[in-house]
Amino acid sequence: MRFFLVILLLIQAVVAKEIVAEYKVSFGVFGSVGKGIAFFDTNSSQYHIKIFGKTSGLAKVFLGEREEIYESFGKIEDGILVPDKFIKVTTTSKKKRIKTFVFDHQNREINITKIGYRKGKFEFETHDKLPFYAKNDLLSLYFNLPKILQKDKKHYLLYAVGGDRKDGRVDLFLPEGKKLKSLKRLLQVDGLYLGVVIHQKIFASKNGELFVVIDEDGIAKKGLLKDVIMYGDIVGTLIKKSIKD
Repeated sequence: MRFFLVILLLIQAVVAKEIVAEYKVSFGVFGSVGKGIAFFDTNSSQYHIKIFGKTSGLAKVFLGEREEIYESFGKIEDGILVPDKFIKVTTTSKKKRIKTFVFDHQNREINITKIGYRKGKFEFETHDKLPFYAKNDLLSLYFNLPKILQKDKKHYLLYAVGGDRKDGRVDLFLPEGKKLKSLKRLLQVDGLYLGVVIHQKIFASKNGELFVVIDEDGIAKKGLLKDVIMYGDIVGTLIKKSIKD
């Protein structure tokens, strides 16, 4: 259920020590299919980002209860988030899968541990290295965007754990012209429109192309995974937010 990745795009870094944002996720003919909560906490030297997603409504009936958690832990250096660890946990009624990515920035390596459980019993544990190195995971990358975006530049080639499985590639772009007009008609909200391609087949959507609309306070109002085969669009909508300095 990679539609939870829509939530990853729904919160941007702002000047605050703590951000909590809650979203609902709707999916074409299924209507409301899930909810997500994004949490960002930081002090002067360390950060913690956590994204939680859970199925609801018809998705829960047809697909079973499913939860996904994405977490990034690391340091803050010169205002840049530098990840030490990236964790993904997927839990269903029968299985639990945990992937832990540990960054070795000095040696430009990323070690990955995979652990599996079935019906509450340990199933497997594997250890390996990613075939590429990247300075960011998806969560730290999005929070670092204010340091990456440049005036008048519309396209960016970036790399992060969670992007393309071969090399971590992530394409970032600012929609223009007819594309931008079409998105505005569809989402009907004002803000900065941002597009991201992470080069994975997210729920049978071509290339995993996602869009997000960011408000003036840096938190997104809506996120969109467009043209999912057979069912339509996946839309994430902000329903509650809290920002603490």
